[in-house]
Amino acid sequence: MGPRDAPYNGLQSVSVVIPTSRGGPDLETCLVSLIDQQYPNLEVIVVDNASPGSAPAALVHRFPGLTILRNEENLGFVGASNQGIEASTGELILLLNDDTALELGALSALVDNLRRKPRWAACQAKLLLMDDPSRLDTAGSFLTATGFLVHRGAFEREDRFTAADEIFAAKGAALLVRRSALDEVGLFDPDFFAYFEESDLCWRLWVAGWEIGFAADARVRHKLGATAAGLPPPFVQFHSFKNRLCTILKNAGAGRLATMLPLHVALCSGLAVWYTVRGQPKLGAAIVRALAWNAVKVPSTLRKRRRVQSHRRVSDRDLMPRITTRTPLRTLVLYARGGPAQKPGSAETGSA
Repeated sequence: MGPRDAPYNGLQSVSVVIPTSRGGPDLETCLVSLIDQQYPNLEVIVVDNASPGSAPAALVHRFPGLTILRNEENLGFVGASNQGIEASTGELILLLNDDTALELGALSALVDNLRRKPRWAACQAKLLLMDDPSRLDTAGSFLTATGFLVHRGAFEREDRFTAADEIFAAKGAALLVRRSALDEVGLFDPDFFAYFEESDLCWRLWVAGWEIGFAADARVRHKLGATAAGLPPPFVQFHSFKNRLCTILKNAGAGRLATMLPLHVALCSGLAVWYTVRGQPKLGAAIVRALAWNAVKVPSTLRKRRRVQSHRRVSDRDLMPRITTRTPLRTLVLYARGGPAQKPGSAETGSA
């Protein structure tokens, strides 16, 4: 009997990992919402990514049992998340952004979704806008033939999505994942720093024969863009484009790679020219640097690709109809207007 078919035995322990480089009221709100879940067997780890002062460390007095891991430099969402996961002990791991707040029952709902769906390696909560919880941040992402993502339901009414279903990629703002699945495919790619890391992980899980789900009854509010808004747009642009391209190179099957890669590189190159022509040369240069980074990293990326493909249990012929959708014109228009680097509250931020 494989891990995907194993029976669910009792209430599983959960480790919550929250990277932060800010601390402050948002993090406190997040922690209070976790305590209000009243979930037994709960471990909470805050990874302090060189926050100013010692604000996160002071929270230990307010939240007994809280573990703080302090970094002297910012390791990014990827480095901090991997660090927290490696230090955790739970059978299930909940990754949370520091600007989220769980509504009552959200954690139990996430766990129960994995109980009901033993083939799900991970599931994303229903992410709602903090200031308007009647509308969605996202209800999961799907891949397109261009290699870009479509974030389902972004800014739409949340009551449009009331049933659990499968998605291509879950957003790391509120993502519950089985430790056994991570043991099989590995943690976030340490070369990513931030952006697209959860989509890469989800794609690896799909290739290995797992599934990814959307938990419609697990409601989590998200202060969209609270962290990204403080980052330089070229920084976001560089990491978003470099990580997306690297993910395609690692995870797409040979046939899909032959069609998706040239199309994606052509679109990225066209966007670089477009940004430069319309007076945003730093954004254009960031895309060029992202392409160059991937060119230099080809040997190491190919080694990663061999590892991913060696775990392949499902062909792209069977997989792609489940995880892809058409490319809406508005997605390309969004990038032509400035893309995620200029729109931290847009539908394409983060996982795009």
